[in-house]
Amino acid sequence: MVWPTLSMVVAVYVARLIYHAYFSPLASIPGPFLNKISNLPLNYQLIRGQFHTYSVKLHAEYGEVVRIGYDHISLSSTSDTRMVLATHAFRKGRMYKEIGGNGCEPSMFATTLPEVNKARRRMLGDAFATHTMRAVENLVVDAGASALITAWDSEIAKQGQVARVNYYYAFHRMAVDVIGAVAFGSSFNILKTGNADIIDWLHDTAMVAAIRNLAPWLARKPWAFKKLKESRRKIEQITYDSIITRKKVVSETGLPPRIDVLQKCINAKDPETGQGLTPPQLESELILMLVAGSDTTGSTLTWIVMNLLHNPECYKRVTNEIRSTFPDTSQTIPYANAKTRLPYLSAVIYESMRITSPSATMLTRNICLSFGACHHNPRLWKNPGVFDPERFLGPDSTKRINDVLTFSTGVRVCIGRNLAMLDIFTALANILRRYDFKLPDDAPYGPHRLSPSGIPVEVPGLSYLVTGPVNPKNNCWVSISLA
Repeated sequence: MVWPTLSMVVAVYVARLIYHAYFSPLASIPGPFLNKISNLPLNYQLIRGQFHTYSVKLHAEYGEVVRIGYDHISLSSTSDTRMVLATHAFRKGRMYKEIGGNGCEPSMFATTLPEVNKARRRMLGDAFATHTMRAVENLVVDAGASALITAWDSEIAKQGQVARVNYYYAFHRMAVDVIGAVAFGSSFNILKTGNADIIDWLHDTAMVAAIRNLAPWLARKPWAFKKLKESRRKIEQITYDSIITRKKVVSETGLPPRIDVLQKCINAKDPETGQGLTPPQLESELILMLVAGSDTTGSTLTWIVMNLLHNPECYKRVTNEIRSTFPDTSQTIPYANAKTRLPYLSAVIYESMRITSPSATMLTRNICLSFGACHHNPRLWKNPGVFDPERFLGPDSTKRINDVLTFSTGVRVCIGRNLAMLDIFTALANILRRYDFKLPDDAPYGPHRLSPSGIPVEVPGLSYLVTGPVNPKNNCWVSISLA
């Protein structure tokens, strides 16, 4: 009886492969043959953190619509991607359920239910509106650009006229401090104290989410990844304590609370129903801001500085623009001035978000979206592998900016994009004015290391929830001195 049963299993399996390859509704969509019958090649690249490069290569070979798995297709057309994200018709995939797992209330990002997403956006939209960002700008600058300048000035004083600093760690510490200042009641003061335990906990928390996506059956085991899960619990406790502390201060003092993102979230009401966030929902949204908001901003700043260091002519032009426009170093450059009076800095930011997007991993729905592939589509971008901020200058700059999907688009556009850009613009404008940057002589990557096509070799990226450089401990050093 064993052999007939085994033969039947094999026959069913072979029939399934034949169906997926030749008779599935997706059979006519181009892609590698193995991908048509199995998700193994796709899952292998996801586990390696290389989906961003894998998708770009597949789209370069097979076109704008590619079958990347037996039940997955990927798009590299910005217009097609916008169509998918324009409505809730294309539901989010299992990945999001797993990210919001572990019995936690799903955040706005993790929920797969359109009605929940809509309600959260109605409740939280005011927390990230332009007028709120104007109100919290001083908090952002104090915990961000100003704190980073204080830390780097201290390093220069310690090391001499030139200091060697790791900008990856500096930017991630700054980004976490900024989220703390606006959404947790106070800065975590990592730049000041050097205590970066919370960053380790955040990375562990993000890793738990990635594992839930790639191996949910394993992540659910109580004995698996105990250290990572303990880090998640520590982040939950910090979040809970921040909410309780704010409510206690308001209750005991009777004074009006300061207006920041935390208070806006506590006070949030759905204008249609009058309902506010439950305690678990509030905690979930704040954790999302801390985990996703800090890592994306830190990685974005890292890639921008790296791209400038690898393209000296762009670095020289952007610093000349900033220093000639705002020569008085005793005055902090505010966001509105940086955004409106520094067009080349703006172009540098958008070009870096295009060529090395921090959100280049796979976003699953019924159709998979690859922002990295969209940003390297040769039909949309001439010489997509070249860092060229000039793309974002001139009469069609607004259209070009809209084609950069780092913050997503449509009904799922990142609600925190205004806060991220406030942090990014103020940090870059002020540090690029104050310091001269130079790659160390032992830098493994830079303008001295060119590809066969004559452009600087890009530092490899690692893409799970956020795309950052591989081995930042070695690849993200810079020598700084006062300008």
